[in-house]
Amino acid sequence: MNLYLRLLVAIVGAWRAPALHHGETSECIYRVWPHDIDLFGHMNNGRYLQIMDVARVDWMLRTGVIGAMRRNRWGAVLGGGVVRFRRSLKPMQRYRVRTRLVCWDERWFYHEHTFLSLSGDCIAVGITRAALRGGADWVTSDRVVGIVHEGAVSPPVPAYLAELLSAEEAMFRAGERIPRKLEEIGMEVCR
Repeated sequence: MNLYLRLLVAIVGAWRAPALHHGETSECIYRVWPHDIDLFGHMNNGRYLQIMDVARVDWMLRTGVIGAMRRNRWGAVLGGGVVRFRRSLKPMQRYRVRTRLVCWDERWFYHEHTFLSLSGDCIAVGITRAALRGGADWVTSDRVVGIVHEGAVSPPVPAYLAELLSAEEAMFRAGERIPRKLEEIGMEVCR
């Protein structure tokens, strides 16, 4: 199924599903379609991130975040994501994705996406961070929370997430040391 078709199905499904409190978990069921498969006969690793996007849209619609985005003309930006795989998803296999908001800071909202077989086996777990922008400006988490669920306070950052964010920051700093242009390292540029 084309990703846009999956997204459309998720939007229609979210409108029909009950609203969620921002602290509740949404659950969506998907199927591994032939175009999701890689050369090794299981769901392509990159597809997990796309499915996490679709599952996050379900959560955002049902919690009222997308309504706030539309009213305020905000756009969503994904700031990063990581997936830990435990098992493979095979062709035509049905699976579920549970999405929950873990916590937030001044800018970012951190979501956990758990991929499960229909029998309950853990397939993979992903973490994403997303923020909202209004034009060229970042929308603070406090502003979003004030509209969606006034007075809500972020749960504490779990230790595993703090460690992940620390490692991510170190990786980002290391990337900044990589020269942006070949001339910076003394290599000639093809002309």
